[in-house]
Amino acid sequence: MKFRLLVLLSALCFSVFAQTNEVMKIKVTGDRVSLRSNPDVNSELLDRAMRGEELDYFEKTNGWVAVQAPDSLNFWVSGKYVQNGVVQPDKLNVRSGPSPNYSVVCVVIKGDSLALRGEFNEWLKIAPPSGSRVWISEKYVEIIAPPKPEPVVVPVPAPVVVVPEPQPAPAAVAPKRTEAELKPLMLVLDKNKEQGIYDEIPGVLRRANPGLYKLVLIVGELEEPICLVRGKETQMEQYLNRSMLIKGKKYWAVDVDLPVLQPIKIHLDPILTD
Repeated sequence: MKFRLLVLLSALCFSVFAQTNEVMKIKVTGDRVSLRSNPDVNSELLDRAMRGEELDYFEKTNGWVAVQAPDSLNFWVSGKYVQNGVVQPDKLNVRSGPSPNYSVVCVVIKGDSLALRGEFNEWLKIAPPSGSRVWISEKYVEIIAPPKPEPVVVPVPAPVVVVPEPQPAPAAVAPKRTEAELKPLMLVLDKNKEQGIYDEIPGVLRRANPGLYKLVLIVGELEEPICLVRGKETQMEQYLNRSMLIKGKKYWAVDVDLPVLQPIKIHLDPILTD
């Protein structure tokens, strides 16, 4: 009798959500919880969700919950089946990587418009379409009520650009300075360039000028700087000389050739595909 009552109550809850067109959500209750391509601990790891993050709920099965893929993920479709961002065949697989060997996360249909983010070897990188499913363990989430009438939005703080006091110019004939002796860079935002663009940049973390770090690409014995990184010193110091993928916002400073990346998420020792 109790079981039948629970089933009826569950059906009533889903009926209410359907009638109000409100989307059920889940809240992540663990730290760095895995988001996987299938409801299986051995399936492909796509990303990690942080404590307090809210995701749209689809369904639950065998201890796993299907949720809408977060916008920070990149998915892929074969470019030969897409023209001007529009799907041409009746059905087209969306995959977690640029190859048929990667998992299918959803299927789009003819006429769907895709948000393009890049391309690689005849594959197009896209934003997760509506209905893209990823899976998270039921142990680390809780189902929450539909969106509140007045949700509290916590904005991502804008990066703080520190402008140090001007330093006296070096002598005309000065010895070559070592990395430890480099002066702080004067970072002044370039108003002529677009600022705060989201980007994902891989590389190895090195120290740069005081208060700054840099990502470098290592080719043989050469190191090619890719970008500067401004982050918390207590966190960045422990990541020195580690391979990583930094997701964050990119800024440009006057008279500085490299962009400055403000980290949002850091993935250590990522597996990168050519």
